[in-house]
Amino acid sequence: LCESCQGEEGLLWCLTCSSDHSWCHACILTAHQSLPFHKIQQWNGKCFCDTSLTQLSYIWHLGHGGQPCP
Repeated sequence: LCESCQGEEGLLWCLTCSSDHSWCHACILTAHQSLPFHKIQQWNGKCFCDTSLTQLSYIWHLGHGGQPCP
C-alpha cells in the first residue's frame, strides 16, 4: 500500500531514501519533485527492477519553484 495516499498499491520504492517507503506512481513523483537523481525501483510481480523517474514520466521544471513556466 502506498505510504502517502494509502489508496493505491505501492509498487515503487527509492533506494536512495533512507527508509522502506513504498509509493504509487503519482505519489513517488510528488515525493521526488526536488530529488530527480534518486535511484527508483519498480515491483514487476516477482522482484524489484531498476527504473527511473524519467521512465515514470517525471518532468523536472527548472525555476518557478519547481512549477511549469506560467
